[in-house]
Amino acid sequence: MTGPPARWTRVRGICFDLGGTLVCAEPEPTTGLVARLLGISLERARLVMEDGPKRRRTTPEELAGDLATAFHRPALLGPLVSVLDRARQRASAPELFPDAVPALVALRQRGFALYGLTNSLGSSVPERPPPALHDLLDDVFHSADIGAVKPEREAFAHVERVSGLTPRELLHVGDSLRADVVGAASAGWHGAWLDRQRPAGHPRPYPLDAPRLHRLTSLPRLLPARPTEALTREPEVRDGADL
Repeated sequence: MTGPPARWTRVRGICFDLGGTLVCAEPEPTTGLVARLLGISLERARLVMEDGPKRRRTTPEELAGDLATAFHRPALLGPLVSVLDRARQRASAPELFPDAVPALVALRQRGFALYGLTNSLGSSVPERPPPALHDLLDDVFHSADIGAVKPEREAFAHVERVSGLTPRELLHVGDSLRADVVGAASAGWHGAWLDRQRPAGHPRPYPLDAPRLHRLTSLPRLLPARPTEALTREPEVRDGADL
């Protein structure tokens, strides 16, 4: 289903999800590994992580201790520390998707402000921004520092306050329909769904008021040549388009 044209002519800042969007995701996410260790469902593990560990900074040792105690599994303290410590190491040296750097460089050269916004375990947030992201983005915002997780409004409001941009001037790009696309729309932002898995023409789970991208390098051509030209240059992006 294709809706009326969605115009991004006022966009001045672009925000990206990290894992699965800019950063290559692990075959089994950390939350999945923790769920398997604890013998609980992935859905329950996600709820546990969103309820606290993704809203505050902690260490792998502290979080492992909290989880082992909460689930009455003291023997799992060591394995949990190992899983969480590996996640922290990966976050300190992330592997970017091949299309991430050329897309970000192109957008940076055109004058757009670039940010990262990610739901991350407080135990995984690196002490210093890794060079792979620091050199390409103006700032990276972690849910563990904000105290809110996407799709909550406060996560997006934090970016607005720091950037000084309004919702109409911000575009969020991510691979999660719930956290990224729905979250951005609820905040009044523009949104784009990065769907690396499904080929063009694959049925959608439901109609989206956002274009579906299959690669990040499709993004620059949907935007004005430069943010300062936004009011005179009006490229049309058709809602639900596959790119």
